[in-house]
Amino acid sequence: MNRFLIFLSLLLFACGNGNQKAAGITVQTMPQNSVINKDRITMVTLAIEYDSVNTLIRDNKIEKAQALNELKRILPKLKTVYNRLQLDTAKNEEWIFPVAGYSSKAIGGTHGEGYIPNGYDYFLGDKHGGHPAQDIFIYDKNQDSKDDKTGKYVSVNSVGNGIVVAFEQKWDSTSTLRGGKYIWIYAPAENAFYYYAHNNEIFVNIGQTVNAGDTIATVGRTGLNAFKKRSPTHLHFMKLVLDKEFYPRPVDTYKDFMFKK
Repeated sequence: MNRFLIFLSLLLFACGNGNQKAAGITVQTMPQNSVINKDRITMVTLAIEYDSVNTLIRDNKIEKAQALNELKRILPKLKTVYNRLQLDTAKNEEWIFPVAGYSSKAIGGTHGEGYIPNGYDYFLGDKHGGHPAQDIFIYDKNQDSKDDKTGKYVSVNSVGNGIVVAFEQKWDSTSTLRGGKYIWIYAPAENAFYYYAHNNEIFVNIGQTVNAGDTIATVGRTGLNAFKKRSPTHLHFMKLVLDKEFYPRPVDTYKDFMFKK
């Protein structure tokens, strides 16, 4: 999908309100000489640019050096405009658990042993190795992506504050995408990415700001392996922290999620 087509209908967002969909505001309805509106447009534009780069990385269609240079170009600008638009007071200890109605007990394995960073490289895209993430499982015996107790879809909530910089809204069983319907959120305060994969439905748009606790999707079974019957329904959550060279490095979030609800 050409993200610049999305940009035409996503010029403005209510910063800080992660659940508000695009309002369809056009250039003609924007107040003139508004610094805030210009910053919002800039934020959406930069997010669209990042999404395009991320897709190239995912599909192994860009060299690592070139992709890294794009991160170095885009992310500092995105952080600057984000900080101008809103004061980010989110702290790591204020994270919330990303799967509504569940707790750290739903994390796969024992004591977070599902986190396997060896072999992972963000710039290898869908050909990466390892599993530097935590899988959070829901009660879904019949694999309809609904909680067996409530009969309802399970909300995926943002663990912290940030900007939606990449997503994939379309997926079917013929696709080879490993993440299925996924969301990448850039968290300027931590200089990190949050990655939510295998979603059923996505509720956010490129360039939208979200706060901790905002519903961004529902848990699903999308993705090459997550769709298969052998895979229990789960959210795949990963955090990457950017080093001083803007290289995304995985970190284990298991301790961050302990006792969170």
